[in-house]
Amino acid sequence: MTTGLSHTVESSFISDVKRIVEEGRRAAYETVSAVMIETYWHIGRRIVEQEQNGQERAEYGTQLIEMLSKELTIAYGKGFSKRNLQYFRSFYLTFNDFQIVQTRLHNLKWSHFLTTLRVDNPVAARWYLQTASDEMWSVRTLDRNISTQYFERHFKQPEILDNPENKVVPDKLEILKSPVMAEFLGFQQNTDFTETDVEKGLITHLQEFMVELGRGFAL
Repeated sequence: MTTGLSHTVESSFISDVKRIVEEGRRAAYETVSAVMIETYWHIGRRIVEQEQNGQERAEYGTQLIEMLSKELTIAYGKGFSKRNLQYFRSFYLTFNDFQIVQTRLHNLKWSHFLTTLRVDNPVAARWYLQTASDEMWSVRTLDRNISTQYFERHFKQPEILDNPENKVVPDKLEILKSPVMAEFLGFQQNTDFTETDVEKGLITHLQEFMVELGRGFAL
């Protein structure tokens, strides 16, 4: 009398099919994500091109985005707010060569690019994304490293005009390479600091720490 598949064979079979489904979903998601990023880049490119045809660019650009947002929202629903269109515009301006996005940053999500758009320095923005791609940073890790000035702590930014290849020079302040250490010292995003600031930060936080420990500890 046949009792059907054994429990071991059945479990293995189900696990294998689940794996196939998950791999298919992952591939589909990656494809959609790549197409979405390319679409946003092309929208940003067209906005910039259209702006450049306007006589008064600042006023014309604002009106253009407002008009486009209304039309796209009516046609395609949410996702094309004025803020998002401005993000697409910034995306194109930061990476006007889409081949770089396709070949060097192909494994990143739109959330990675969106997170980096708040970085004012274009060299730093490109470095963050390239490193995120190379090191497989999650969006959370990228956001944390930007917030704690990972780039600024690793490198001293040279003048771009004197450095056409946009090379970065290693910083000697090795202690600041850890995001945890930067958070401990109280550094925030877009905050410039010197070696003196580092020393003051260490002293301040160590004093606070020892006060919490109570008597018997002194700096």
